[in-house]
Amino acid sequence: MEKRLLSRNQGREDDNIETIRKRFKVYMESSLPVIEYYKAKGKVRKIDAARPIEEVFKAVKAVFTPASGKVKQHCDGFSDW
Repeated sequence: MEKRLLSRNQGREDDNIETIRKRFKVYMESSLPVIEYYKAKGKVRKIDAARPIEEVFKAVKAVFTPASGKVKQHCDGFSDW
């Protein structure tokens, strides 16, 4: 994975092996436990973001559209927002 990430170098000064390893460590220690927690509760949805942007948008919209009624319902008391 490190080789693949290095080959995707986008010209950033911090695109180096040390920074990649640090980011991965932070992900494993901080982000992954949160993802696993919500996955266990059935709250995680996966979307393939490597597809064309229109397809990604459509997939994201499909995930969030059913939840919009719930959000609206719970936010009715916050009309100033």
